[in-house]
Amino acid sequence: MKRLNLDAIKAMKRGGREAERELLGPGFHSFNRTHRSKKSYTRKVKHKNSGQP
Repeated sequence: MKRLNLDAIKAMKRGGREAERELLGPGFHSFNRTHRSKKSYTRKVKHKNSGQP
């Protein structure tokens, strides 16, 4: 009885992973990203003149 439940849980997890992979595609996808402040310092060229009048 207990073995059957563990097999069912494993199958459900496997099915969920496969469904998520089909939905999002291959690779890693982050769901919880940290918020980056507007005031954070960056040296990238595309941010050099942003915010200047």
